[in-house]
Amino acid sequence: MNMNSYMPVKLYTGKGCVLAHAEEFGKLGSKPLIVTGRTSAKASGALNDVMEAVASGNANQSAASVEGLEPYILFDEIGQNPALTDCMRAAELAIKENCDYVIGIGGGSPLDAAKCIAVLAANPGMTQAELYSLKWPVKPLPIVVVGTTAGTGSEVTKVSVITIPDGRKKSFHHEDVFPKVAFGDPSYTMTLSKEFTASTAIDALAHATESYFSRNANEISQCYAVQAIRMLKLLLGNLEKLTFEDRENLYNASIYGGLAINITGTCLPHAMGYLLTEQHGIPHGNACAIFLPAFLEINEREVPRMVQRFFASIGWGRTSFLQAINHLLTDVHVEISEEEIAREHSRWIGNGSIAKGWGQVSADECDEILRRVRD
Repeated sequence: MNMNSYMPVKLYTGKGCVLAHAEEFGKLGSKPLIVTGRTSAKASGALNDVMEAVASGNANQSAASVEGLEPYILFDEIGQNPALTDCMRAAELAIKENCDYVIGIGGGSPLDAAKCIAVLAANPGMTQAELYSLKWPVKPLPIVVVGTTAGTGSEVTKVSVITIPDGRKKSFHHEDVFPKVAFGDPSYTMTLSKEFTASTAIDALAHATESYFSRNANEISQCYAVQAIRMLKLLLGNLEKLTFEDRENLYNASIYGGLAINITGTCLPHAMGYLLTEQHGIPHGNACAIFLPAFLEINEREVPRMVQRFFASIGWGRTSFLQAINHLLTDVHVEISEEEIAREHSRWIGNGSIAKGWGQVSADECDEILRRVRD
């Protein structure tokens, strides 16, 4: 039995958890760079809570340690699918202002950006090649993350997915970008629209499903994956009027999904979903979920007993599972030409995420999958 696992993040969850544990901020430094998007951190109330917590944490330090320092520096220019160029600008600001740790507030984009910025700010002048080499002369600045969506699970992973200048999403994995502290207050998700809630929730479903069928899966990761899907199963059919308890369950499912992929990584749906986000603007969660039916078919071909065990464990039949996915993707349309399929063919050759799944999925088979999902 394999139960190998490593997750060194100090995780606080529940309503009011940021202010309840404000002392954690002061332990990491005296002047953070706060990394957010333009609206969600403010609209959710998370930014105000973090600013108050930072001030409280600094107040617990000696006056000499903070004398003459601004309490924080705000960089609120992170967009969806965070760009490496924006991360580099934020890192330059952190260096200029002598920031000594990084706080990411938001969904997966600001949290992933915060991890990247922490590396760049600790290593002035670092190039893209040096960042992705994972051979960093200086360890990243300490990282705190505050989640405001329920889907990515970035709060508990060592992964950062960044859009590089050629327009492609490229991830790096390193134990030094595990957040020191993560906060998960479901209150911050109450302002999310139904559409955004659905897209992030289905991302969590993709994480859990891909993780379960990864070659890297073990007893612990599959337990996390099953628990995530069981919780999502009760909520995905009714996203119209979610109570606080419902939002809390969605958030917890997202965390379980993050814990699962922290062990296994993601597989084919994420690898192919990146293309639809990059080239067609389809939200990340939806883009990945589009490929879940094909991923399930591959596993039915390669590991049929595992598929049977999967459905028995989650208490959800195959038909109902696929119907739930299709329902959430009703308004999602894919238009992809033969020219684009040919142009992207090499992308699937030797793809590490696809190789984490069972069987040998060729680039030709990936081309056929793209033809099947287009309108």
